[in-house]
This record gives sequence, structure tokens and C-alpha cells, in this order.
Amino acid sequence: MIDVCLTGQAVLGPGLADWNSARDVLRGATPYVSGPAPEPAPGLLPPTERRRASAPVRWALAVAQLALAGRDAEAVATVFVSCGGDGMITHQICEALASAPGAVSPTRFHNSVHNAPAGYWSIATRTHAASTSLSGFEGSFAIGLLEAATQAAVERCHVLLVAYDLPYPEPMHALWPVAHPFAAALLLAPPGAGPGAFRLALKPGAARAAWPSAIPASFQSNPASWALPLLAAYLRDAPAELELPYSGASHLAVSVRP
Repeated sequence: MIDVCLTGQAVLGPGLADWNSARDVLRGATPYVSGPAPEPAPGLLPPTERRRASAPVRWALAVAQLALAGRDAEAVATVFVSCGGDGMITHQICEALASAPGAVSPTRFHNSVHNAPAGYWSIATRTHAASTSLSGFEGSFAIGLLEAATQAAVERCHVLLVAYDLPYPEPMHALWPVAHPFAAALLLAPPGAGPGAFRLALKPGAARAAWPSAIPASFQSNPASWALPLLAAYLRDAPAELELPYSGASHLAVSVRP
């Protein structure tokens, strides 16, 4: 078992423009109202890097900056996790390779690597703290959460978990039909560093996850959006137990204490 505290959070998605609005929806204080996908433009990037950054990078850095809440980034390790990475860049590279002369744009190739958001983050914040980039298909959020929590508990430090995924364009969208773009960031710390606590344990069997009734079920197609059940449980006034998808043979059990 691993124990950690939550000391900061941020979410971004259609109808969930910021943490304050998402908190009210998850608590049932206001109904969810769908809206257009946000277009984040993180101001911490230098102008040159901002022009080069792809949409997933902008989404990831936007929530990362908000969850950090003024804390010095140089002292915070990061875990970036995404199931699909940059689908648009992948699509564009496939199109380029399928045409003559098959040349790939250096900028597109630069953005195609899975740790591109981590690279942009280190440039923007000038941090030398440890950074990990992961992918775990439908269990990506739980895999990232377990990794970030382990680092926070073992190294006794703050770790910023950033989960993000955006829909793929056709024809790949037909193979992986993510309905909504979504990103979330959680700032985790060792036990005792904050009011809320999570206890994590990897257990056998598929997850029996309870999706928040306030959030449309269509969000479940985005692996990053599994941050929402965790945050909904965190906002309750009573202890809660939940299971997050990890793999077909196991799940991540989370005990939440306000």
C-alpha cells in the first residue's frame, strides 16, 4: 500500500473550464453544461516554443501550471501520462510517409515523441527535477497515479501527475473513439503534507468503477478523465473507496480520506 496527500489539482475539458467549475459540478452544486473544447494557451512557454507546441502539449502544460499553484517547479518531479500521445501529429506523419517524396516535417517529428510535453515543461520552467512519461492504454491514468504516488512516498517529495488525451482524427478515430478532449493534473505529496489522503493498492480483477453521475458517461472513453471519479470522491465529506481501471487482470484500489 502507498499513502499520499493531494495538495493541488486542475482539470480541463468541454464544460469543465477550470477547477472551480468542475468542483461545483462534481459536488452536484451546479449541473454539467456541455460546451466547446477549450483552447489553452499556456503563457509560461516562450514565444518560439509556443508556436511549435502541439495541442496536447498546450493542454498538458495548462493543467500542470494551474495545479502547481505557484510552487517552485524546480523542486517538483513530474509524471506525464497519455494513452495516445499526439494523434494529430501521428496522422500527419502517416499522411506524409504515404505520399511522395515521403518527407516528414522536423517540427512534426519533434512533437511526435511521447515525452514532448515533458520536454516543453522542462524548457518552460527550467527545471532539472526528475520526469517520467508513461502510456498504459485504458489504464493510463491509474498507471500514472501509481507511479507518481510511489515517487512521492519513497522520495518524500512533491510529484506532479499530468494526464491528457485528445481525440484522434479520422480514420484512426474509428479505431480509438475518444469522445472528448480532457486533461487533469494532481500535485501529490508524502503523507501529512495536506488535508486529503489517498491510499493506493494494486489488486487482482477488473475494476468496478463508479462513474460520477454528474459527468456524462461519454467522458469515460478518454483515459485521462478517470481522474474525475477520484476527484469526486475526494470532494465528499466522508471516506470513500473506489476502483480505477489498470489492466484487464488488475485494478487500482483507492481509499480516499478527506
